[in-house]
Order: sequence, then structure tokens, then C-alpha cells
Amino acid sequence: MKRFVQTVFMGLLLVLASTFNAQSKSSTILSVESPLGGPILGIESSQDGSFQVAHHSPEEWREFLRKRRAKRKRLRRLRSQRSVAKRKKRSRRVALAKPAKQSSVKKRSTLYDRQQVTFRSNEKPGTVIVETSTKHLYYVLGDNRAVRYGVAVGKQGFAWSGTSTVKRKVEWPAWYPPKSMIKRKPHLKKWKNGQPGGPDNPLGAAALYLFQGNKDTLYRIHGTNAPSSIGTAASSGCIRMRNEDIQHLYSKVNNGTKVIVR
Repeated sequence: MKRFVQTVFMGLLLVLASTFNAQSKSSTILSVESPLGGPILGIESSQDGSFQVAHHSPEEWREFLRKRRAKRKRLRRLRSQRSVAKRKKRSRRVALAKPAKQSSVKKRSTLYDRQQVTFRSNEKPGTVIVETSTKHLYYVLGDNRAVRYGVAVGKQGFAWSGTSTVKRKVEWPAWYPPKSMIKRKPHLKKWKNGQPGGPDNPLGAAALYLFQGNKDTLYRIHGTNAPSSIGTAASSGCIRMRNEDIQHLYSKVNNGTKVIVR
């Protein structure tokens, strides 16, 4: 079938060459490409009316294919570059249209900022309630309102819950690490007689000492020199607050205040 199609095609070319030769006595060469993807053919007509088919050499055919592939490759690269440029332009347009997203640090800061909120409780005004699951401390105002603070709570193995009472308040307190803590962290032994209050002290700007009856629970609500820990479970059981927040709470809480940790 392929041979038949080639024969018919060559016949048509011969007729075309014969007609052209009748109009011009000079010799001509017509170059065409085979419809079946074969080599380029040359049809030569002479003055005596004889015709012959001349095939290009394999080297010429390979060079033709190489140039065609190179041309297609250039076109693909150009289309790819245009596509990339278009995507970049669209991305810039979308970025300008959308407001910048807040960072997770900013979201955390907003979530644990001091603010007055709606808080339903049957406890009387002045009660302190710590919600360890949400890392918040509430100072009850009454009428279903409370001041909410962000806190850090006890890490796994040190969390606790219960009811206690504030029996002591100290600003810039000295810190006495418990014996159990010194055993876990021997480098704290240098503070067994107390670390003086100050910016480097773990208790921060103030501390509320929690008792159950006349027994010191050894737990505190205090400031911190690590404000980035607020909103996490990072302490050894104490309730940490930012220094500015513990100072705010300190001014409101009196000895005898009920504290609920749950």
C-alpha cells in the first residue's frame, strides 16, 4: 500500500513537471517532502523531456531532522518561559490583592493577652480560676465577667488540680528550688539557700503562695523570665504569668483569696 501511494504521488509530480517543461525549455528542479515521512525528493526535468528522481543523501536528511528538532525544542522552551512569567505575574497580583497573614507568634500573643471576657461561674467575685486545658487564668468579676490572662501550666507528670488559698504575697521574691528539683537538676544546688529576686529569677516580678489549710502546697502563681512559655505546658507545676500580668493580678488579689485549678 505504501509503495502504491508513492507511485501515485510520483506520477502526479511527473505530470506537473511535464506541464512546466512545456512552458520553459530550461531545466528545473522541484523539491518536495514525501507525504509518508520519507526523504526529500528532487524531480528534475530536462529539455529532452526525460525525468529522474533524486534522493537526498542520508547525511542531508539527518541534518534536516536535527534542525527541525532544534526548532521544536526552541518553541517548547519559549512557551515554558512565557508560562512561568504568566504564573509569576498572577502570583504577584494575588499577593497584592490579599492581606498579609498574621504569623503564628502573633496569633498566640493575641490569644493569651490580658482582656476582659464573658465567663460564667458560680464563684464569688475575686476568685481565681485556672483552666489548665486552655492555658488561661480567670479573675472573676461577677455578672458573668472575668479578666482573662494567658498562663503556662505544669508539663506532663507535674500537672495538678485542686482548691487552695493565697496565704502569702511577695514582690520580686527569692526562689528556693525544692529538693526534688535539685535532685533532677544538680546545677541548681547553688541556689539551695535561695536565689535573690530579680530579672533572672524564675519567679519573676511577684508570686502568690498557695496553701491548703496551713500546709504549703509548694505551688505558686508567679511571673516568669521566660515569657515565650506562656500558652504551653512547661512548668514543674506552678502557674506562670507574664511579669506585667502577675503585677496586675497581684494588685487585685488579697490573702485568703480562693484559687481553683482544674
